[in-house]
Amino acid sequence: MTIAEAPRPTAAEPAPDRALDDHAPEEPGRTTIRRRTARAVLLDHHGRVLLLDRPAKIRDVGDRYFHTPGGAVEPGETPAEAAVRELAEELGFAATPAELGTPVATCYSLQQRIDSGAFVAAADEFFLLRTDAARTPAATPHAWLDPDAMDAAPVRILPRGLPDLVRRLLTEGPPQTPIHIRW
Repeated sequence: MTIAEAPRPTAAEPAPDRALDDHAPEEPGRTTIRRRTARAVLLDHHGRVLLLDRPAKIRDVGDRYFHTPGGAVEPGETPAEAAVRELAEELGFAATPAELGTPVATCYSLQQRIDSGAFVAAADEFFLLRTDAARTPAATPHAWLDPDAMDAAPVRILPRGLPDLVRRLLTEGPPQTPIHIRW
C-alpha cells in the first residue's frame, strides 16, 4: 500500500493523531513514521495558490512535485502555530494563528520515502491565508497557480485534491468544518 485515504472528517471523529492509527495501522516488518503537519493555502486576489517546487522525497510522484508551504507540528505547538512557524521558515512570511483561523481541510496519506524506504503516515491540516503574490521571496522555487493550471500542470500537485479545495474556497468561502481532500 502506498496511499491511505480517510473519509471526510466530522466533529465526532478522533483527533488527527488517533486518526493516523486508524488509517495507517502498523504492519509487521514495516517502519512507519507518524507525522502530523500543518500547511498553508496562500490564496491571492487572482484565485491562485502559492506552491513550492520540491525534489521528490517520496515514491510515485516523479522527479519533483509542487505542494503548499508547511511542515511538522512540533511538540507543544498547535497546528496553527506550526503553520505560522513554517511560513516564516520557508518563505519569510509573518502571520499569526488568528489570521489563519481554523483548518479548512484535512488530508491523510501513507507515503514511502525514497531515501530510507520508511513509510510516513501523515495527517495534514490546511489553513487559508489570503495574501498578495508580491510577498513571495524570489529565492524560493515556486509557482502561483489557479485550479485549472494545477489540473493542467505537467508536474504532480500534492495533495491531488488541492485544485477542488481551491475552487470550493473561491466559490463558497471557508467551510464551517474542515473538508477532507484526497492525497
